[in-house]
Order: sequence, then C-alpha cells, then structure tokens
Amino acid sequence: MEETLQDLLADLHLNNDQKSIALGQLAGSESKYIRDLRMNLKSIYKSKVLSEKEVALLALAIASNNKNANLSHSYTEHAKEFGATTEEISEAIACASLLSANNVLYRFRHFVGKESYETMRAGIRMNIMMTPALGKEFFELMSLAVSAVNGCEMCVKSHEASVLEAGGSEERIWDAVKIASIVTSADRVI
Repeated sequence: MEETLQDLLADLHLNNDQKSIALGQLAGSESKYIRDLRMNLKSIYKSKVLSEKEVALLALAIASNNKNANLSHSYTEHAKEFGATTEEISEAIACASLLSANNVLYRFRHFVGKESYETMRAGIRMNIMMTPALGKEFFELMSLAVSAVNGCEMCVKSHEASVLEAGGSEERIWDAVKIASIVTSADRVI
C-alpha cells in the first residue's frame, strides 16, 4: 500500500511531508481505499466532454471551496500543465468564494420558504459572473459543481438551467458533478 500511497502523492504533486494523518492511517492499515481513491482521481481526466484544463479548473474550484490547501496546490499545478492562465486559475478560486456566499443566502431562502425573503435584494456583488474569463457556460458549470457540494438545491437548479441555456450539455453537467464528488471525497483524507 505504501507504493500506491507514494504514487497517489506524486499524481497530486505532493510530497510525503504533505501526507495527512488520515491518509497515513489508511496506508498503515493496508486499506484498499487508497487504490480506489487514486483510480477515482485519475478517472476525472477521462471525460469525453471536458478538456483536461476544464477538469483541473473544476477540481481547483472544489478544492478551494473545501479549503484544502494540498488539493488546491495540486489542481493549480495541473491547471497550469494543461494551459490555464493565471486569470483562469484565479477565476476558479473566485468562483468558489462567490458561490459559497450565494449558497448560504439562497439555501436560507429555500429552507425558510417565506415570500418576504424572496423579494429582498441579495446585495452581493457578482461582477465576475457577467463576463467571466472562462466563458459563461463554463463559469456556470463551475458554479453548479460548487453549489452541488454546498448543498444548495435552488442554486443547483438555477445553474443547471444556465449551463444548458449557454449551450452546455447534460453530459458536461454530469461529469462536472462527478468531479466535484470525487475531489470532495479526496478532501476528506488528503
């Protein structure tokens, strides 16, 4: 298992010093999960509808949303390898931050269900959503993935409709949410 652990760390551009306690415990117990996790993380780059750069930027948005410094570093490096610019990398991080605010606000509206809150202005500046460097469809796709992780039903539905309206497909949506789920699972142990 130690070899698989070292391969996983290398895949993520991490060294042994960046190994978490949880990952060390899994490796020490000869858990087959490390192999599964490595295979799952490698599988995200096999999308037929997302480029490797898009995969890395989606993964970065999720890692940033989850406040995981190791995974954020890893997916920043991957994004650079696949040609992402500094502006695109920054936009993925900004998307996670903005959506965290929106998800809290709109989840509250949804949970409470009072008409009075529905008419109140959010008052959150969202200029980045107007003309994103990554394009409207992909920014909405990242927003959807972050919203899925954060559990905002209203946001997920809204962003899913926006992705489709901007020319995206259900296949792209499915792969984005799958990436979000796998990166979130990795977040728990890396």
